[in-house]
Amino acid sequence: MFTNFFFTKYSEQGRKLPFVLSAVGLNHKQEYINRHSGLPVYQLIFTVNGKGMIELDDKQYVIKEGTGMLLFPNVGHKYYGVSKEWQVHFLLFSGYGTKDFFKNSGIEQSGIYYLNDIAKVEEYMNELFIIYNQNTSMEMYEFSGKLYNILLEFLKSTTIQSVNSLQKHTSKVHMVMDFINQHYMDPIVLSELAEKVNLSKEYLCQKFKKVNGFSIFDYITDVRLANAKTLLIQDRNEKIKTISRMCGYDDVSYFGMVFKKKVGMTPAKFRELH
Repeated sequence: MFTNFFFTKYSEQGRKLPFVLSAVGLNHKQEYINRHSGLPVYQLIFTVNGKGMIELDDKQYVIKEGTGMLLFPNVGHKYYGVSKEWQVHFLLFSGYGTKDFFKNSGIEQSGIYYLNDIAKVEEYMNELFIIYNQNTSMEMYEFSGKLYNILLEFLKSTTIQSVNSLQKHTSKVHMVMDFINQHYMDPIVLSELAEKVNLSKEYLCQKFKKVNGFSIFDYITDVRLANAKTLLIQDRNEKIKTISRMCGYDDVSYFGMVFKKKVGMTPAKFRELH
């Protein structure tokens, strides 16, 4: 299969973006690599055909179809094919927002993962080539946006093999978030949320904050208020008391207090301005 890859142009302007693409490759026939000090950028590598071996932190991992690796900057590593042919998709990237993006997602070091669905990632990577071939002065911004989309898909569609590199219970946190999204209008009790995912209340709160950067209670409030804003605008004749109950607040006075604290104005004022 034909190998495609390119390196982007470097500029001071590009380096100031939160996500900066350095290089991308599709269906690349991977050669032997031995970097004692790693690279100064992040590497995201997906196996699409064959098998490879990576040596990382004095351990060896087989990287076959459906698995891949995320390598942090300046971390020594060695990888090479162990089958007749080892083909990969790869991304090299940096940017001031990248470290916080991974940290807030529970990723604090290099790791190996299982990729559940590569189709969307490949779609975005193909779009990177379209941008590159257009060769416009705005390509660095378009690269940055597509790279961010790929990283989001990476988080959504992977299961981590190396539990030390990603938090083990991220999927359970997402299950709790889905439940809140679907049941925000009902009473939500922390002990019941914890029971649904077989975690203690304290551990669930800790993991939720680690994955998202905000607490479960903040998320419940944000979901309820987001829906309240929509209802306030969709039906301007509906009483605020009714909307309050529809969004999980039986006490309309408390609803008004929370709304004003978070939004900076009362529900009535929000409706008036929108």
